[in-house]
Amino acid sequence: MNHYDAIVIGSGAGGGVMAYRLSEMGLRVLVAERGRHEDPTSFTHDELAMIPRLYKHGGLQTTADNDVAIMQGCTVGGSTVINNAIWLRANLARVLPAWNAAGANLDRTEIEAAYHQLEQLLHVTPIAPYDPANPANESSSGAKTFLDGAAALGMKAQMLKHNRKGCIGCGWCNYGCRYNRKLSMLVTTIPWAQQLGATVLDSCQNLTIRWKKEGDGKLRAEGIEFTRHGKPQAATADRVVVSAGAIGSSALLLQSGIAANGQVGKRFHALGGVLVAAQMPYIANNFDGIGLTTLLDDNNPEIVIESFFAPPGAFSITLPGWFATHIERMEQYRYFAQAGVMVPTPPNGSITLDKKGNVKINLKFTNDRISLMKQGIRTLAELYFAAGAVAVFPGTFRHLDLYHPNDFARLDRLVQGADDLILGSAHPQGGNNISRDPAAGVVDESFCVHGFRNLFVADASLFPTNIAANCQATVMALSWMAAKRVAQA
Repeated sequence: MNHYDAIVIGSGAGGGVMAYRLSEMGLRVLVAERGRHEDPTSFTHDELAMIPRLYKHGGLQTTADNDVAIMQGCTVGGSTVINNAIWLRANLARVLPAWNAAGANLDRTEIEAAYHQLEQLLHVTPIAPYDPANPANESSSGAKTFLDGAAALGMKAQMLKHNRKGCIGCGWCNYGCRYNRKLSMLVTTIPWAQQLGATVLDSCQNLTIRWKKEGDGKLRAEGIEFTRHGKPQAATADRVVVSAGAIGSSALLLQSGIAANGQVGKRFHALGGVLVAAQMPYIANNFDGIGLTTLLDDNNPEIVIESFFAPPGAFSITLPGWFATHIERMEQYRYFAQAGVMVPTPPNGSITLDKKGNVKINLKFTNDRISLMKQGIRTLAELYFAAGAVAVFPGTFRHLDLYHPNDFARLDRLVQGADDLILGSAHPQGGNNISRDPAAGVVDESFCVHGFRNLFVADASLFPTNIAANCQATVMALSWMAAKRVAQA
C-alpha cells in the first residue's frame, strides 16, 4: 500500500489547484478522481458523444424532485473541462460580511492575492468584444446584441474575463476544448502537479475515507479505499483533502461515516435559473464564437444575467415549443441570440443519502426566487426587444411566447412555480460550509473538518452563503489559500 504526504480527492477547480500547490511545496501527492483522464485532442464536436463522456451521471443529475438539472463535470479536471472558462471574482464587499455572520471570518486581502496569483498563472484576460471586421473573433455576435440592448435601455453591461489563451471561437466550450485553448485543470494544474511528482489516478469508484479516533478523542484520516478497474485498492496519507465538488464532497463524507455533528450536507444552495432565447430579424450565427461573454452588471445583485449560446442539442432542450412549432423554431437556429437568468437560492437545501446509500439532492426554488427569476426574464426580454428582437422565448413548459413588452402579463400569469420553468444550475454551492462553530458548519476557518486533525475540504461546498457569481475563480482562490494550512498540518 502506497503512502503519501497528502491525498487530494477530486481534480477540478479545488482539487487541481490543491494538488499543484501541495506538489509545489514539496509534498508527495496522490490525486484520486472518479472520472476518466481524457486526452483533449480526442474531444469531438458531438454533443451526444461528449455529454455522457464528460458530465456527471451523463448530464442527467437532478434534484430529488426532478425540478432542477445540475450540470457538473466528471473527468480529470472536473467541471473546468466543461465550463465556459469565465473568471468572475466574487463581490467580496458583499459576500464576506455574510460569510462572517455565518461564522467564517476569511481575510479579504489573502483571497484577493490568491485571485491575482491565479490570474497570472491561468492567463486571465477580458474576452475581446465582437468585431464584424475581424475574422478571428473570440466572441460571437451575441455579445454585441446583448451590449446594444443594454445600452439602448441605459443599463450597464460588461465583457467578462476568461481563462483561455489563443481561443479560436469554436463555441464548443461545454464539451471539452480539443484545441487546449481553454486553460482547464486538465491542461494546467494537473499536469503541472504531475511534473512535480504527483500521482493522478482516474476512474476511482466507490471511494471512501478511512479514519480513526485517537486516544485524546481527536479524529484522524488515515487514507482512502476505492475500486479501480474492478480491483480494490487503498492508499494512506498524512493529510486528506476532499475536493469532490459541491454535492460530491458531502456525499463522500456521508458515505465514509463522517457527519461532523450532523452538519455535513446541510445548508446546500445553488445559483441557477433559466435560459431565454431571442429571435432576431437577421442571421446572427451566434454559434460562431464564445457563447458566454457578457454580464449585465447594474441589475439587482440577486439577479445574474449573462449572455450564452449553446450548440443545437442543448439549445433545443431549453427552447420552448412542442412538435411542429419546436421544429420550425429550431430551423431558425441561426437567427437566435440567447442568455441566462440566474438567482441564488438561500442555504436551506441539503445533500443526503437514501436507504440504499444513493445521493439525494434536496433543493427548492421557492416562490420568492421564482418572482426574482420572472423579474430577470422581463429585464432580459426588454433588453432583447431594445436590440431588435422580434420574439423572446423564455425556458418554460407552458406555451409562453413574448412578442412585445405588453405580453409580460402572461409571464406573471403562466409562471407560478418551479414546475413551470426549465430550471438548471451549473453553480451548486454549500453543504460543508465554513464556520468556527462546530454546531453551525463542517470545517473551521483553517479548512479542517471539525474534530479532525488532518481532514480538509477545498471546493464550492465550503460557501456558507451564495456568491451569486460563476464559481470557479472563488473555488480556486479558497483552495490556493487552504493549501498552506494543509501543508502545515
